[in-house]
Amino acid sequence: MTPASKIRLGIIGGAGRMGRWFKRQFEAEGYEVLVSDRNTLLSNRELAKACQVIFVSVPMSVFKDVVKDIGPFLNEDQGLIDFCSLKKEQNEIMLANTKAEVVAAHPLFGPGEKSLEGQKIALWPSRGQTWFNWFKNFLEQKGAKTVVVSPEEHDRTMAVVQIINHLMLLALGKLMDTSGLDLKLIKDLATPSFERQLEIVARFADQDPYLYALIQFDNPEGQAMREKYLSILEDLVQIAARKDFEKFVSIFKEVQKLSRNLKLDL
Repeated sequence: MTPASKIRLGIIGGAGRMGRWFKRQFEAEGYEVLVSDRNTLLSNRELAKACQVIFVSVPMSVFKDVVKDIGPFLNEDQGLIDFCSLKKEQNEIMLANTKAEVVAAHPLFGPGEKSLEGQKIALWPSRGQTWFNWFKNFLEQKGAKTVVVSPEEHDRTMAVVQIINHLMLLALGKLMDTSGLDLKLIKDLATPSFERQLEIVARFADQDPYLYALIQFDNPEGQAMREKYLSILEDLVQIAARKDFEKFVSIFKEVQKLSRNLKLDL
């Protein structure tokens, strides 16, 4: 691997929380890291020209404009890596606007984590292998788990992992907020499994609601998955309303099969 001292990295959006987080990770390993953002003296184009690898860590709403702006200034020896939570459209934007090597990346964690140890990052070598292999090796040496997955399969899977997961948690939080129940009593009476749910809902306090909205709205697989989830939930509500034990137990046993497979993989 090329020594860190020989590679200059650039982070567009480097003043944001995730940009700052990765800057610290790179600098801890001896890399020189340049940053551009809305209020920096260094422009995005200047950064693109000066670095071997350029990370784009910006909101998806401005991602296309940023890539179209810097893409023509990158050559085939440079690398362009994004941190978007969706991959298919963003990957196509990068491929269409530059000749550089392209790596589609999605850190599956937030900037509240202390280190890369044990964290997951989705990766895909869209064009070229040099900077894909470099980044993959960097992450794994820092203790992260890399998941190589195509942009299309990533977005389909995220429709459950993010969209339905966030929807369930948001609905739970809204229900507790409007139920008239005492929040302290809910916490005092929480079972171990529900305590874990409450801990996850509590994390919403530190999240960006606009980012969560974009994740919910922008994934083209989202609406179909939400409708499927709602249909299942409506069926379960009706089964409970008519006290259909046989049907409830049948569905529970179907999910138990899935549960056993999950336990084997965890």
